[in-house]
Amino acid sequence: MIRVNALIVTFKRKELLAKVIEGVISQSYKLNKIIIIDNNSNDGTQELVSSIQAVSEIKIDYFNTGANLGGAGGFCYGFEKAMQEKFDYLWIMDDDLLPSVDCLEVMLANANESKITQPIRYNLDGSCAEYSPTKFDLSSPFIMRPKKETVLDKMSMPNIKAEEEIAIDGIPFEGPLIPYQIIEKVGLPNKNFFIFYDDLDYAIRTKKAGFEIVCNTKAVAKRLLVNNQSTDLRSWKGYFMLRNFFHIHRVHGQNTIVRIRPLLIALLYISKELLFFRKDTALVCWHALLDAFSKDFNLRRKYIP
Repeated sequence: MIRVNALIVTFKRKELLAKVIEGVISQSYKLNKIIIIDNNSNDGTQELVSSIQAVSEIKIDYFNTGANLGGAGGFCYGFEKAMQEKFDYLWIMDDDLLPSVDCLEVMLANANESKITQPIRYNLDGSCAEYSPTKFDLSSPFIMRPKKETVLDKMSMPNIKAEEEIAIDGIPFEGPLIPYQIIEKVGLPNKNFFIFYDDLDYAIRTKKAGFEIVCNTKAVAKRLLVNNQSTDLRSWKGYFMLRNFFHIHRVHGQNTIVRIRPLLIALLYISKELLFFRKDTALVCWHALLDAFSKDFNLRRKYIP
């Protein structure tokens, strides 16, 4: 019997969390255990989980982190808890991903200990939401946008329905099935990302370690919220989007020019913001650049909500 533990990270979304827990409990392939990591919610999340624990046939462990650690910190915390006992696969997701009833069973059919398997995500309106990159290029100094192609792009190509698994360079922490062996070799997610790009960093580290990552186009999950990041740069999230994007280049860039390319990107961005008299966002970018290139990958507390 393959032992699969599910890991769900949540923060102040108990209504959505209830649906996600029900979704993983109802899987056609029965889970070994469910681990809930709560980033210190104050909306009754713990009481909700307790009520489900009381009636669930599957063991549910609940942990409160004691602070808002962000998605990255929550998953790092959860991986540490999960690795305290042996299992075959860890199935991870946040609190707004609802897997279809056979999602886990379909992924397990082609899974092995040397690859991560990502389900394909759809929006509630039926549109494809799988933006995982099939190619993330950090080798060329002339490419400003390293995400060159996504699963969604692939799905738009002729005859793609015959391709059950698509090789990808990155994963979201929304549904991937990760073997115990890979976590042992690759380690924990980097909690300092807080949000954004922690999953890409983990994927790049996984591929560097010699493992494969695929998206299974037959294993379906639905996103319960619309993922729209078009305005995030001007919110508190902008700091993390810029800082973490710069850090990915500095750490994983395949040559010196790519590794220092964030300097040019930041210069252009800051210049544009100052041109339109947006001093606050220019300062955010400056802080993001400094922290991305800091020795310890600094995290400025002022930007944590």
